[in-house]
Amino acid sequence: MNFRDALNAREFLVTAECSPPKGTNISGILDRLAPLRDRVHGMNITDNQTGVMRMCPMAMGLHLKNIGIDPIVQITLRDRNRLAIQSDLLGMSSLGLSQVLCLTGDPPKLGDHPDAKPVFDIPTQELIRAITLLNGGTDLSGKDLNGKTDILPGAACSPEGDLETESRKFEEKFDAGARFFQTQAVFSPERMEQFMGFAAPFSVPVIAGIILLKSAKMARYLNDHVPGITVPQSLIDRLEKSPPGQAIETGIDIAAETIRSIRPMVHGVHIMTVGAEETIPRILDRAFS
Repeated sequence: MNFRDALNAREFLVTAECSPPKGTNISGILDRLAPLRDRVHGMNITDNQTGVMRMCPMAMGLHLKNIGIDPIVQITLRDRNRLAIQSDLLGMSSLGLSQVLCLTGDPPKLGDHPDAKPVFDIPTQELIRAITLLNGGTDLSGKDLNGKTDILPGAACSPEGDLETESRKFEEKFDAGARFFQTQAVFSPERMEQFMGFAAPFSVPVIAGIILLKSAKMARYLNDHVPGITVPQSLIDRLEKSPPGQAIETGIDIAAETIRSIRPMVHGVHIMTVGAEETIPRILDRAFS
């Protein structure tokens, strides 16, 4: 079942994430992703994540469709003004790419083109509103379209950030037309429960982010460099105590345990393995066994 059908059927949603190649060779990544076609409802495709230049997510989305994986295309505001964004959305819809996750985007200074000029022409809420308008047959300037789009807009949220700030942003994105939310990585069931206490009345699917911790070093990096993510010291200690070469197995256990603990609260999970897509079946098997 594809993502939109599963969402409409109120299935427990499972999505994953991949980054397009830095180049044109897609055979390796498609070989890694193909076995997941029957394990996930959709696959996010990042948009020059962390400011690193890669193949555009729209092209990667077509490649995924061709192997039977339903793409969720990420669009960031960092690289496009409102003209380019709307143009891309029209093109995506014409190609049958019908899900978009709307994001601000990481600053270029973090990536491999630090001198690139960021755009940030409109806020995320306006990107979501643009999709809502295009779906209705008009653009941001109020002009009629010759053929409307059919795109399901989604947005991001951060349950482990400041609750007042994140709740306000959540409501603004919902009011703009967001029809599903994917969260940043969650490690605290308590914080997730707090956040869902606010989000539940909106009756919009919230898909919890689950990141595979591959090592204690990675966990510390997330704490030091990624706003809105807090890896508890107890999990870092578990990773450090893993037998040599087994930290990733501990990370798989942690991911599965987190899914089990938050499953009653949320509408799905979004699994981020940072290039280790082959671990996704093991995470799911351990989580749902």
